[in-house]
Amino acid sequence: MKPSLSLLLIGLIALLSGCSLSPNSTTDVPDSRPADLNVHYHWQEGSLPPPFHYEYNITLKPQGQGKVVLTPDYPSDNVPTWTETFTVSAAELDQFYQVLFNQGLFRQTWRAQAVPPIGGSSQSVTVMAHGLKIEIPAYVLPEQEAAAAAICSAVRALVPEAIWDKLDTQRQQYIQEQQQ
Repeated sequence: MKPSLSLLLIGLIALLSGCSLSPNSTTDVPDSRPADLNVHYHWQEGSLPPPFHYEYNITLKPQGQGKVVLTPDYPSDNVPTWTETFTVSAAELDQFYQVLFNQGLFRQTWRAQAVPPIGGSSQSVTVMAHGLKIEIPAYVLPEQEAAAAAICSAVRALVPEAIWDKLDTQRQQYIQEQQQ
């Protein structure tokens, strides 16, 4: 009876400390892109005075429909948002999915640091695929940082450079207008 109780106690401690695999973490996910691949990525600048803070969201739908929405300042009723759409080809979606798969998106429990940094920029991503919802929080554990950064970089790379250039030009103009 004592060994069983000890094992139960160890399991309970592991569960409460977040060391166990979550229902989202599995190793039997196929390495081919599923029909239900959806992505939502959020990035925001760190704590800067207006109008230098900005943030954006990127969404991707299963058929390759993408959208980036940029807010050039702290969000409020008086701050515009700019939306640009783009399309990702099937081949690009397959390559993107391989990055997700190869970086271990489905093989680990993504966890945020207990004491995250204060004031810096942050990014997070939510992926729905194979009927699973996987969330990579901002400020993941140090051992997860490289994989999370690679996944986030792959999401940002889906947006065509011409769109990033256009949004950056609009943002620079917004900053100039706010400083007058």
